[in-house]
Amino acid sequence: MSASDFDVIAIGAGSAGLTIGLGGAALGLRVALVERHRTGGECTWTGCVPSKALLHAAAVAAAARKAAAWTPDVEPNHPQGAAGSDRFRVDFGKALAHGRRARDAIGATETPAALNQRGVTVLEGTARLRARPGGKAHGAHVVEVDGRPMTATHVVIATGSEPELPPIPGLDGVRCFTNESIFDQLEALPPRLAVIGGGPVGCELAQAFARLGSHVMLFETEPRLLPNEDEAVAPLVQAALERDGVTVHTGATIASAAPSSADGRGAVLTAEGIGHVAADAVLVAAGRRARTSGLGLDEAGVALTANGVAVDQHLQTTVPGIWAIGDCVGPYRLTHVAELQGRTVLRNILFPWKKQRFDDRVIPWATFTDPEVGRVGLTEREARDRFGAKIDALTFPLEKVDRAVAEGTTEGLIKLVLRGTTILGAHVVAPRAGELVQEVALAMQHKLPVNALSMVHVYPAYAYGLHQAADRAGLQRLARSWIASRGLHLIRHLALRVAA
Repeated sequence: MSASDFDVIAIGAGSAGLTIGLGGAALGLRVALVERHRTGGECTWTGCVPSKALLHAAAVAAAARKAAAWTPDVEPNHPQGAAGSDRFRVDFGKALAHGRRARDAIGATETPAALNQRGVTVLEGTARLRARPGGKAHGAHVVEVDGRPMTATHVVIATGSEPELPPIPGLDGVRCFTNESIFDQLEALPPRLAVIGGGPVGCELAQAFARLGSHVMLFETEPRLLPNEDEAVAPLVQAALERDGVTVHTGATIASAAPSSADGRGAVLTAEGIGHVAADAVLVAAGRRARTSGLGLDEAGVALTANGVAVDQHLQTTVPGIWAIGDCVGPYRLTHVAELQGRTVLRNILFPWKKQRFDDRVIPWATFTDPEVGRVGLTEREARDRFGAKIDALTFPLEKVDRAVAEGTTEGLIKLVLRGTTILGAHVVAPRAGELVQEVALAMQHKLPVNALSMVHVYPAYAYGLHQAADRAGLQRLARSWIASRGLHLIRHLALRVAA
């Protein structure tokens, strides 16, 4: 392959790299994707797709179990959160198979053959950056793929992230699962599952396995679950997990771990203040780190930070013409952020005279527990730290939303963080919160005031709750205003005189 075959080489064919590959090819660029494992990346194979498929299977099991309340031939006092009678027990193998079918269907659109048909060259192998020949500061960049040199005008590092094991003594001697292994290597439903980490992945999978029949113990070192979310969120999520049978330990430090059997399949965890806890399987969901080793970044002159590859506001590294996007950049490790970063880099490659800054002002995300957690913008604490007393935080309980009452799903809230009429953040705990928060994100993206959420909504959709929350915010603001104290009296007086 000649030295001038590619305009762009992207290292990594996950969500970030696919955005560069497919978007670049559609725009007429000569693009190559280098992938050492399988195209599609974590989201398709070990992250979003299989986990959400497993969550769906678990939700079906939970719904069937709740139906026992309306089924006359099932014991009336059957616990809603436990695994349940054999009548409602889910075949774990079939649940995993459902997830594998889902990822295979999505992965079929991301195979090397499918990408080649859309104009993307896929180079299967391990990539390594090399210094430019002769120490040149300009010219084509060199990327070796399994030792074979390639050159391109632009290189995009999109190598993703990998699970990080916490420094627990003895944990390296225990067979631990992560999201990268549990969907393929777990042979059967573990009777007892220990989950280390109470972030989004830990909470989602703890609830899913509990609903599928495991006794789940969840350990989080912070005082509450989902420590990066607004403080109002954690109690609702913890209560939901506990209703499904999860034993939650917050503020829990695991002092040591050891295998409990010769084959290493089980483990005994020793937690401070709790004691010895036996588990048949251990799932570690305690954070991720950028995948940057072995890429030759030092040789190429690409700097790193604590989060991963160092980039400027345009997502360019310390070397002109080398960019980095997705999980290997941080701090956002979200598929939709990787796609946004990919689009930003493509624009900057095509229009270098007018580069676009990566705009992370409005980034929504969701945790797919039941109920879901949707979030965009600042938490109340973050807003107060930034603006002091000049903010308002309105919490509208889900029990005031008629659809929630009708469905019996009233454990939740809509919380708006405001500065005057400006929306600084929103936090939703409700069914389909990931969809509900998008409406707030749209308003924030276009700098609309909070009363824009008072637009006409379908009744009795859950989104009607946004209308109600915005109305409540408006009324509270009005109650503190001059109009409330004096203006309304004057208006009423004039109106009566006109009527007379």
